[in-house]
Amino acid sequence: MSERRACGFTLRLNPTGIAEEPWLRGQLLIPEQANIISADSQTWPQPKGLQDLHYEDPDWHPLGIDTDFEEMLEKLHKRGVRTEGLVPLCVTVSVETIAASERLRGPWAAQYPHEEELLARGWRFLGFEPVELNSLTSGLKGIGYKEPFRSELQARFGGALNEVGLFSDDAIAAEFAKVVGAEIPSHAPFDVVGVLIHDPISQ
Repeated sequence: MSERRACGFTLRLNPTGIAEEPWLRGQLLIPEQANIISADSQTWPQPKGLQDLHYEDPDWHPLGIDTDFEEMLEKLHKRGVRTEGLVPLCVTVSVETIAASERLRGPWAAQYPHEEELLARGWRFLGFEPVELNSLTSGLKGIGYKEPFRSELQARFGGALNEVGLFSDDAIAAEFAKVVGAEIPSHAPFDVVGVLIHDPISQ
């Protein structure tokens, strides 16, 4: 497995308080596995206060989310945005992908924490997800499926999904990214990111 670095942090609404949306099952490879855990904010929503911050903040965000978690929290608190109960999310990217992406390898790249550092600080790795790096649109949970392509993908990749509907193996996730990217070139290329979360914020 390749070395991975944390390229972005954000907050998401607590899944326990989100009612299942009828459209979600059409976005999932296995509709019965209705889990919203995703790097894609259209699938796993972020709070409006954070959306407003990103829209108004002039700082550059390589993935559309923040590169400094504590700084993000400080900005939100200064704006009076309540963060209790929100779930911290981190997106990690392989060093090879960072080196190949002009978007990710800017001067801020030296500050990307190693994934191992995050795990040592209580972050939990949930799985791998193919996404469009410029928007974090998920190639797994964010573009929808039509037959017979969905059935073909289910037969080939469905057994590789873990309990939250992500891939546990980065090589399989990369293979999936290539197959879906070839089928939907308007969204390609998809790159594999790691999805990590932390305990909901208590204060």
